[in-house]
Amino acid sequence: MHPNTFFPLLLGGCLLSCAALAAEPAQDFDLPAGSLANTLIQIGQASGRQVLFIPADVDGRQAQAVRGHLSAAQAVSNALQDTGLRVRITASGALSVQPASGDGVTLEAINIDGRTRAQADEDNQSFVAQRSSAGTKTRTELVKIPQSVSVVTRAELDERKSDNLSDSLKYTPGFSSQPSSFSRTADDYTLRGFNVGAGTGGILRDGMKLQSNPYDGSVEAYGLERIEVLKGASSVLYGQLSPGGMINTVSKRPTDTPLHEVGVELGNYNRRQYTLDLGGPLDDQGQLSYRLTGLWRDSGTQVDHIDDDRRYIAPAITWKPDDDTALTVLASHQETYTGFSPPMSYHMSSYSNTPGYKIGRNDFVGEPGYDHFNNRMDTLGYLFEHQFSDQLKVNHSLRYFQANTDWSYLIPVAISGTQLSRRYSDREERSTGWTTDNNLSYTVDSGAWRHELLVGVDYYHKTYDSHRYISATVAQLAPPLNLATLQYTGVGANTAADSGSDLHSTQAGVYLQDQITYNDKWVLLLGGRQDWADSVTTTFATDARATRGDKKATGRVGLVYLADNGLAPYVSYSQSFQPASVSNPAFGNAFAPLEGEQYEVGLRYQPPGSDTLLSAAVYRLDQDNSLSLDSLTNTYVQYGKTRTKGVELEAKSNLTDNLQLSAGYAYTDTHVLQDQTASNVGKRIEGIPYNSASLWASYRLASLGLEKVRIGGGARYTGTTRTTPSVYDGKLPAYTLVDALISYDLDAHWQVQAKAQNLFDKKYLYCNTTCRYGDERSLLGSVTYRW
Repeated sequence: MHPNTFFPLLLGGCLLSCAALAAEPAQDFDLPAGSLANTLIQIGQASGRQVLFIPADVDGRQAQAVRGHLSAAQAVSNALQDTGLRVRITASGALSVQPASGDGVTLEAINIDGRTRAQADEDNQSFVAQRSSAGTKTRTELVKIPQSVSVVTRAELDERKSDNLSDSLKYTPGFSSQPSSFSRTADDYTLRGFNVGAGTGGILRDGMKLQSNPYDGSVEAYGLERIEVLKGASSVLYGQLSPGGMINTVSKRPTDTPLHEVGVELGNYNRRQYTLDLGGPLDDQGQLSYRLTGLWRDSGTQVDHIDDDRRYIAPAITWKPDDDTALTVLASHQETYTGFSPPMSYHMSSYSNTPGYKIGRNDFVGEPGYDHFNNRMDTLGYLFEHQFSDQLKVNHSLRYFQANTDWSYLIPVAISGTQLSRRYSDREERSTGWTTDNNLSYTVDSGAWRHELLVGVDYYHKTYDSHRYISATVAQLAPPLNLATLQYTGVGANTAADSGSDLHSTQAGVYLQDQITYNDKWVLLLGGRQDWADSVTTTFATDARATRGDKKATGRVGLVYLADNGLAPYVSYSQSFQPASVSNPAFGNAFAPLEGEQYEVGLRYQPPGSDTLLSAAVYRLDQDNSLSLDSLTNTYVQYGKTRTKGVELEAKSNLTDNLQLSAGYAYTDTHVLQDQTASNVGKRIEGIPYNSASLWASYRLASLGLEKVRIGGGARYTGTTRTTPSVYDGKLPAYTLVDALISYDLDAHWQVQAKAQNLFDKKYLYCNTTCRYGDERSLLGSVTYRW
């Protein structure tokens, strides 16, 4: 489908859906007058609708009789007559019982809908997140943040049944990733045309840096409560980042109410997965609570001899000695057993028109028993907060991370006749990371003015010990593979020298931020930061020791206007910096940090009384001091500048109790402005489409009398892209992938689901310098039991 056709259809569908709010289904009630608490519980259980209340609010109160053909909201309203309480619809669509004079905020409410929920935070129970901490390091309403932020809540992860981090974000505008054959080994993504993967420090866990390098292991999506995507230059709060932004993954936390869930999942490629998610209080006083999340998966893939096996467990415990203090300890252990998807040039793929044999879409071009990717990743840390008063609060967090990776694979080099020549690649790597973030927030109210001050310091120390044995000469090549027969011959001895290195680096930063609100209409965000970064790299081949020290000040300024009709236009400017990650021994380490700056104008719209958020942004994003490789001297030269200009649109809505919608579109124009190689100037960045769009809808068939059945479907469009121009100067074709899901609630405890990803088995090729085949159709069925 052409983007000029797809995009209007997408927006038209969104606007029509937003305008056509379906009527809430009604049912027959016959409840006598009696205890209000019991009546609310019966309404929730009978309707399947969330009913939230604080026990102290309803204790001792009597409900009126509830009789007739009523919606759940009408039933609750009738029960509350003459009680001094009222019912409100929360952001997640739940029914919240509150004092008639209250301000509509419900805390620590009991949830009655026949199911337990992951946590009391309603923001994660809805498709539409209302707040985020990613943009300001404070829990701020999205409409008040003058920068693009996309949030994928636990509710959306469950509704789309996202099985990994990459899939979780594929409906987010401006995001792109490699196929699962690569993503299952590394979190390597792009935002707004720039890489934001683990190698850039752009993957965070609970607001702190996580992996030390791209191949430390990918984040397990089942262990997450939500994912927050902050787009554009964002170093002012997080230090070293690429201009594209960052992805903050939020761990599942202990719950105040009991949570019990187990699941079994079966799929094609002999996939078997078992999950466990338990939580709740540990004592009667409510001071201790826990969470235990686990996953075990054994699976094949679309390529023979490559598995997708994982073991994951994450215990957590929270201690709340009083209402003002909380300490949460989080740990995780993850093992991944799979295979690394070897890169190939475009001319080796079946998309190339050059004559000769090609590597087929399902061909395994390594050697059985040799190719493997074994990774173990462990984390241990804690989050501490204390509220000294209504104005003053302190947050302190710390985490230790370590990863061990052992992987070997054969790299395709060239095809001669039917013979594929291959290079050895054996790597043994160990990474560690210590990270801590500490900040103090203070709120000052002075008439029409309100200041929310934040001052903090963070620190990140990482090590990356990488031993690499990669064939460099013809004599060191592995035995060739006959592509006509695919008969594997085994491997010989890898005689390559160790080309790896040992890296030790530290980053320390001090930041200051002020969120200034005037008359509840204007929000001015000011932020500044000073960073210090030092690193020492030892090259094993020569024992050469290289040191580098950088320091950089970055800032951000943004302004938002909050209109009464729900519109929130904003404008902002922000900066980023990232120390150069390469060196030239002959010329020393004179490279300046890579610097980014972003100008953004945007508009958010949240119709009053609705659970809908529409967002639009126009931006220009530059990176200076980019590095390019001089092919004549095989050394790096700092001569580059890259610019991205773009438009992003996003819509998320709980249109009714039964219908959820997510839609997005991105236009991304990213080009090289300056480069040492003159022919590169003006070229598009590899792998980034001009146009991309997505649409997902999920509908419960209550209007057909099938309120226990939910169907969902979505489409993801990726426009034409390019690979390395010197290899192939043509365009890679656009493609649209369709996903579908159906679920059925057998009762309050049992749920069955079936999911198809790439439903029509669309064949596509992904290229970003090197190429990999896209994901084929996957079929999954699952059974979940909650109690």
